[in-house]
Amino acid sequence: MIKAVTFDCWDTLIVDDDSRDEKMLNYLEFVCQENSISLTDKNIADTFAKEDKLREEYVVAHHKTKNTMQRTETLLELLDVQLPLSEVVRIAYYFDRVALEVRPPRVPQVDEILQVLSRVYRLGVICNGGFHSGDTVRQILDAHKLLEHFAWLSFSDEIDVAKPHSHIFEHTVEKLGCEMEEAVHIGDSEYSDIVGAKKAGMKAILFAGINQKYKNNTTADFVIDSYSDLLGILEKL
Repeated sequence: MIKAVTFDCWDTLIVDDDSRDEKMLNYLEFVCQENSISLTDKNIADTFAKEDKLREEYVVAHHKTKNTMQRTETLLELLDVQLPLSEVVRIAYYFDRVALEVRPPRVPQVDEILQVLSRVYRLGVICNGGFHSGDTVRQILDAHKLLEHFAWLSFSDEIDVAKPHSHIFEHTVEKLGCEMEEAVHIGDSEYSDIVGAKKAGMKAILFAGINQKYKNNTTADFVIDSYSDLLGILEKL
């Protein structure tokens, strides 16, 4: 019998759209200009993509995520840009907090389903950090009035381990007060969410409502395109 339901955050609760990308790029250019550094001869968008690829490789190799400061330092290294530490900190802080300025939207139907589920199950969040810290993501969830539904939230930058490592799943389920076989995890990533959850002893549901990359190639117990399908599936588990 399922007693706890955990959720990935990005493209599961909150849409990981490109609304922040241009602002981050423009701010980086702005700070460099203030320091008499021109980026006109560099493809900054491609460099962001390269850094993101390195981030993915780091998670696979170390089962940890780099924090915002570390990612900013890597980005500047790829651009061959040297700035005073205070300016690097300034950029990293903006990269982290820009999501509060340009708040990404919540996934359709997520508020309604959480209201229903929270009456029956213990709910948690298991999230790998990106440019936005766990503190920032909490504030985004709170602004969307989603935070109140969760009994526990685990962020990779706070507990120093990332999905798909079993520890982040085990830690969360323990905090929710149940056994691994009594919990199900919902997420959009086959590697981080589905493989990680199943290896840890949980059931796993692939949410393909936003990211459909793994919809037809997954080891998940169930696949859903919409949260309207979730209640019926949970009753079967």
